[in-house]
Amino acid sequence: MWREAINLIEGEINALAARKQESAEFAQAANQFSKVSLGVQHVFERSFAGALRRLELPSRSEVDALATAVQRIEDKLDRLLPSAVNAALVPRPSRNRRPSTPPEAAAAKTVKRTLKPAARRAPKED
Repeated sequence: MWREAINLIEGEINALAARKQESAEFAQAANQFSKVSLGVQHVFERSFAGALRRLELPSRSEVDALATAVQRIEDKLDRLLPSAVNAALVPRPSRNRRPSTPPEAAAAKTVKRTLKPAARRAPKED
């Protein structure tokens, strides 16, 4: 019962709003609101730009221009640098319990042997 009542009220309000939107007064009011809104937006943008200039901060357009220039420089650097090695092509270490050693390190590894300390001799007695 409540749902039907709410649906009926919503339907009537929507019909009333649709009839009012078709009137000349509504069109004139909407036009006036649009003009005022654009005027306020323009004044706000100008005052905000002035405040940014006084604070010596960049505007959005200046930041966008700087970002574009940095992107161009990065693109040029990418063309100059050699291409990166594909991560999928890099050999992966084997999956075992022993740590892997590169072949160069295994060949260069030398075995150090330590000498045992000489046994102490007892002093000679004459």
